[in-house]
Amino acid sequence: MPNTNSSSKRSFLLRLQGSSLSVIIFSILVSLANANWVAFNDCVYRDGQHIAKNITKFGIGRGNPHPESGNLLDQSNGSDTGAKVTFLEHKSTGNSINSATDKAEFANGSDAANIFNDFVDATGNMSYNDGPGWYLDLKIEGLDSAGQYTFVGTVQRNGGGDYKERVTNWKILDAKAFKNESSKGVHTISEDSIEFSTGDNSSGYVARWTGIQSGDDGTIIIRTSHSIGSDNGGIDGAHAYKGYAGGVFMLEFHGRGTSVKAKGKLTTMWSLLKSTY
Repeated sequence: MPNTNSSSKRSFLLRLQGSSLSVIIFSILVSLANANWVAFNDCVYRDGQHIAKNITKFGIGRGNPHPESGNLLDQSNGSDTGAKVTFLEHKSTGNSINSATDKAEFANGSDAANIFNDFVDATGNMSYNDGPGWYLDLKIEGLDSAGQYTFVGTVQRNGGGDYKERVTNWKILDAKAFKNESSKGVHTISEDSIEFSTGDNSSGYVARWTGIQSGDDGTIIIRTSHSIGSDNGGIDGAHAYKGYAGGVFMLEFHGRGTSVKAKGKLTTMWSLLKSTY
C-alpha cells in the first residue's frame, strides 16, 4: 500500500516551501521599497521662507544660524537616513564665505524648479572667499558602500546679467562610481567636474550625479569653488574667485546593488532570492 502519511508530509512541506517563498518574496519587495529615501537640505534658511516638512538646514558662513553638520532626514517620514553631512571651508584669503539672504527663485520648468520648488526656497546662498583658491567641501558620510545614490545641488544669486561671470565649479570626489547627468547646457569639464553661472542661474541649472557608489569608507565629497578658468577647461570669462558655494541640495538613496532591470526582473530582488535558496 502507498504510504499516505509520507505523501501527506511531502505535500505539506511543498505547500510550506511555497508559502515561505511567497513570504520571502513579499519581505524582499517590502524591504526594497522601504530602502529608498530622498533627503533635502536648505543651506541658507531663514525664518519665514517656504520649507516642507522633514527638511534639514545645515549650512556654513558668516551669519549662518544653523549647524554646520548633522544627519539627513527622509523627507517622506522624518526618519534618520544615517547619512551625515558636514560643511568644511578651505579659505584662501580675507573673510570666510558669507551666508547671504539674497532673494531668488528658479525658473518654472527648469531642472532646479522641478526638483526643489516643492520643498525649499531658492532664496539665499553661501557665497565666496575673497581671493582665488578657496573651496567648500560638503562631506557626506555613513553611506552604504553597496548602495547607489543620486546627488543634486544648485544655487541662484539672481544678480542678472552683470553677475553672469560669477561661476561655480562643482566636483565629486572619493566616489568609486558615478555618472554625470547635470542639466543640459552646463559646461562639462569631465565626468566628475562641471561649471555653470550661479551669479545668474536664471536657467535653473543643477549639478547632478547618478549611480554614485561611495568608497568602502561610505564617504563622498561634493566640492564647490570658483571656475577653474578657461586655460584649464573652465568657462571662458569667468571671474577669478567669485562663485557661489551652494544653496540647496538633494541626496537620494536607490537601495543596494543595481536598480537596472534585467529581462523584466529587478536584479537586486533576484540576487537576494538566489542567495536565500
